[in-house]
Amino acid sequence: MKKSEVTRRKLIKTAGTLALTSALPMPFIRRASAATELVHWSPLAASDGEVWAQMIQNFNEAHKDKGVSIRMEVVNWDDYTTKVLASAAAGEAPDFGWNTDPRPSFVRDGLLVPLNELAANSGLDLSDFSEFSINASKFPNYGGDELFQVPLDLMSIQPEVNTAHVAEAGLDINDWPDDGDGLLEWAKAMTKRDGDTVVRSGIMMTGSGVQPTVTWGIVAEQMGFQRISNDFTSVCVNPEAGKAAMQWVLDLFDTHRVSTRDVTDRYKAFGTGQGSIFWTGPWTINGYLAQELPFATKLFPKVGEKRVTYFERGALELYLQSDPSRYQATMDAVTWLSDNSFLWCTEGRGASPRQSILGRSDYKTAGAPWDVRGAFVDGLEFATAIADFPIINGADFNIYSGGNFLAKTLELVWAGQTSIDDAMTKLQDGWGESLEEG
Repeated sequence: MKKSEVTRRKLIKTAGTLALTSALPMPFIRRASAATELVHWSPLAASDGEVWAQMIQNFNEAHKDKGVSIRMEVVNWDDYTTKVLASAAAGEAPDFGWNTDPRPSFVRDGLLVPLNELAANSGLDLSDFSEFSINASKFPNYGGDELFQVPLDLMSIQPEVNTAHVAEAGLDINDWPDDGDGLLEWAKAMTKRDGDTVVRSGIMMTGSGVQPTVTWGIVAEQMGFQRISNDFTSVCVNPEAGKAAMQWVLDLFDTHRVSTRDVTDRYKAFGTGQGSIFWTGPWTINGYLAQELPFATKLFPKVGEKRVTYFERGALELYLQSDPSRYQATMDAVTWLSDNSFLWCTEGRGASPRQSILGRSDYKTAGAPWDVRGAFVDGLEFATAIADFPIINGADFNIYSGGNFLAKTLELVWAGQTSIDDAMTKLQDGWGESLEEG
């Protein structure tokens, strides 16, 4: 068993540890009153966070005379899991929070509240959700057929393209390339250099962190690589494809010279015109529209043998409380947020997991323009490169991460400090150990 896993279990079992309370956002003490104040932690800090804050405000407005409100506290994504664990150990976990990953360890350790009965009592219509989104919110190995998360949105990564750069290069946005060769031709046409220095990236990339890691993950799966086999018994299926994808990323910097390692803030760089093609998620839409950036979103090209892109599911989850009577009020609030998530799924994030929302006649015309959000919805058809796997150490396999085992391994490749072959060997060994824990 890994030391980190032992620590997680100890945190949950060791309630009241004063040292842990310093990790909590302050102030955290709930007001003593007849009204119920639900505490919600949100890690949404990009432009989607503004829309989510509006969702919380809408709830509070709708319930101002009903004795219940939500107090939202923003917690950094990088610290979120640690702080949830610390707050649970101190007996002061928030009532509910966000997650984009499976939580089998939280279920195993009793941190997440089972939702089947609560959802039924709240009148949440589970039949309105896609079967896939509901199944992704269950953990059969630890919770049987119990639901532990309520899906709020479905997201894919697709290329956002600066249309001013497209026009400047004499290209037509309606002729967006369908394959890898065409993608590189577009990138070369829009790249700008000052001598040997790339000053405008045809393809927005960074020298480390999330962007090259998720790019590798998408391209690797397109080329036939699998992080885990379909039967969850082995890792690094078709390693040669994984190595070819590493080379593809390196070539963006060193061979095609359409990207630069000098970019650190990819969101800001694309928003200020330092990049022409930026694959990202729908959480960026609201911000770029607000700053009047000229862009359209297109489908991720087929770089390898099959078209694949990254998939992510946003969901709400309830945390263990010393007072179980809070659970139903919390579930009622989550149900309201789900039932009223049209704003969230047209302005804040991606596609809705609920058929009643997708089927609305104004779904494509409300919120953000379809030319900037439509690809995020349509592209779900081939969004199969999931973030985490439903195993205890799933985070080790996450391709959308800037600091996990995968990202740290690949950073040495992007920096030229280790070979592609050595990196693949390290992934095989490390992921093999992670898989053994189930």
